[in-house]
Amino acid sequence: MSGEAASRAAPLLPGRQAELAQAILALGPPVVVILFSGRPLVLPWLFERAQALLAAWFPGVMAGAAVAEILSGRFNPCARLPVTWPRDLGQIPTFYAERPTGRPADPKNVFTSKYLDVPNEPQFPFGHGLSYGVVELENLRASADMFEIDGDLAMNVEIDATNRGEKAAEPTVFLFIRDIVASVASVARPLLELKGWRKARLEAGETQTILFSLSREDFSFPGEDLTPCCEAGAFEILVGESAKREALLSIVVTAKKAVSSPQA
Repeated sequence: MSGEAASRAAPLLPGRQAELAQAILALGPPVVVILFSGRPLVLPWLFERAQALLAAWFPGVMAGAAVAEILSGRFNPCARLPVTWPRDLGQIPTFYAERPTGRPADPKNVFTSKYLDVPNEPQFPFGHGLSYGVVELENLRASADMFEIDGDLAMNVEIDATNRGEKAAEPTVFLFIRDIVASVASVARPLLELKGWRKARLEAGETQTILFSLSREDFSFPGEDLTPCCEAGAFEILVGESAKREALLSIVVTAKKAVSSPQA
């Protein structure tokens, strides 16, 4: 079902497994799904009706113990999706780093880039993952709100993470950037670019400050001649636990050209 030279036109449950799942769901009790697969499967009906889902992928010989510890609560899950999980076949390929469109989706305007029969958003965004706790991110800040594109940049970005749950948690915090004025730049830039991630262990009630360090290279990209360049303009720095755009905290920093002093 997965592996080298094992593409599938329909990434669905094989055989009669869908019938079995439908029959179990029809019985009425709460259902927890343990999904073994080598790729994301398009199963919106199953995700909507199940009370919980554990994506186990293809684990090794200790799979039984690992799954049991997660389901029993002995271990607080901390894994996050390394891919974007599609909602339907027509969304494939789907990924968080897509290029901007001239007609971004707008529910109030029919003539914009969107699907007529499903939402534009994927089933689960890159980085998605739940745990037996609640981690709150707040107070996003940067050591500078402006930098020169021709100078040496060493910018620190910090955010406070607090474990509001009753168990220790290990959140993964991602940092993305977005070139706000890419529409008038020399090369169109992705809507989100992953520039860093941090993992922290938080005891119940604990707060930690998570630090990211950005350099000039983090704001650079291959230009029209494929030479790395950094252009002046506004950049959005976004931090959160996944690529879900509306859940990300953001601030804006500005890149400017150095101004030379006039000759005496």
